[in-house]
Amino acid sequence: MDLIVNPRLTKKDIVVLYSSVGWQKDVENIDNLKKGLKKSFVIAAFEDNKLVGLVRALSDFSTVVFIQDLLVCPEFQGKRIGKTLMLHLLNYFGAVGQVMVAAKPNNDARKFFHYLGFQEGQDRQLSAYVMDRRVH
Repeated sequence: MDLIVNPRLTKKDIVVLYSSVGWQKDVENIDNLKKGLKKSFVIAAFEDNKLVGLVRALSDFSTVVFIQDLLVCPEFQGKRIGKTLMLHLLNYFGAVGQVMVAAKPNNDARKFFHYLGFQEGQDRQLSAYVMDRRVH
């Protein structure tokens, strides 16, 4: 597996990865997503030149980093790709005081992020508020 920081991703790469995990809503406006990825900090995982995973973050590089996306193609899940991507990202932002993550509320995500040392918002008396303008 090769990790590339801020790679040049094709629309096809992005659509295939996001669609493979069921995130069709994200690729409905692929040009917008591609622009968002360019303006984010991205670490991508490639296997035989195929995009198999990525983590995307936004940060002020001082006080907070928001992890927006963590995706791994289903056929590559369970091979520590997500863990490797997250550890590289957390290492890169090691001096940042607060790390926030947006994740689907399911047991796999809960276990994974707890394993990495994250706490759920309610455990820290925090709430997350979302306005998703993509919803029709």
